[in-house]
Amino acid sequence: MRLSKKFRQRLFRTRPEDTLPLTIHHKRIYILPTKRGWVFLASLLLMLISSINYALSLGYALSFLLTGMFAATLLETYKNLAGVTIESIGGKNVFAGEKAEFTIGLSSGADIQRHDIEVSASGVNNICSVTPDSQNLCALSVNTNKRGKIAIGRVTLQSRYPLGLWYTWCYLHSPAAVIAYPAPEHNPPPLPLSATDADGDNAIQNRSGDVAGLREYQPGDTPSHIAWKSLARGQGLQVKTFEDNQQGGEVVLTQQATQQHELEAQLSRLSAWVIAAEQNHNQYALTLSDNQLPLDNGSVHKKLALESLALHGTSP
Repeated sequence: MRLSKKFRQRLFRTRPEDTLPLTIHHKRIYILPTKRGWVFLASLLLMLISSINYALSLGYALSFLLTGMFAATLLETYKNLAGVTIESIGGKNVFAGEKAEFTIGLSSGADIQRHDIEVSASGVNNICSVTPDSQNLCALSVNTNKRGKIAIGRVTLQSRYPLGLWYTWCYLHSPAAVIAYPAPEHNPPPLPLSATDADGDNAIQNRSGDVAGLREYQPGDTPSHIAWKSLARGQGLQVKTFEDNQQGGEVVLTQQATQQHELEAQLSRLSAWVIAAEQNHNQYALTLSDNQLPLDNGSVHKKLALESLALHGTSP
């Protein structure tokens, strides 16, 4: 049974089990002629047949010289990739819709300059060179179309150096991933009415700031903030925004408080509220059906809240 699992893992790579740092050795390297290489071989064959047919001594010499060069480039292409070490793979969390940038650290590990190594993963690629005795960073920008964990997936390192006659490549299966937070709702309603100030009173009802402007009404806005005069003038349903925006209160953020029916719309509004609560220095708690965070604030609490929203309802 254990041998069967190892065979399936080696054949299909069902789990990303490669650990870093990892040095590329001969067992991981594949090499084949490129299209240019196959055309070059066909040309050599025609030259050899013509030399045999017409008994051309110089034709023999040129055919064998070019064949030797073709064989020599095989070794050079292999040496350009063999011995490269993948030191690290990292990335920063982003909001859905932004590009997640993975940074791959490569080193040569010897006094050999590596030329034009193409690194690709998740449908994007970048070409970089690796200098000896130093770590070189290669960045890959991956599109994030939805929230959740964005794994880099299978990383491919490939090279056609020096003449493009041979194509060598190897695979790396890394568990490296970033988290795409739910995209914050644009122009969200104010924080929910559960906000309280330091005296325990409702912070929204105790606003003392000036009206900063008007924005379109959204589900969840309190009726007391509706600009009824603008509605009477036929300007549509709008609500007033304030300058002080509930500084320093306590807020409990729940899915029910968003008054949205779609899950993604709820998470998008909660994401915007988390950002707003941080900007206003609110103590805020987050309650989801599968996770709960206590009252707190700060960069660590913000990161935990956004990660909880990003991973809510997703499979482990």
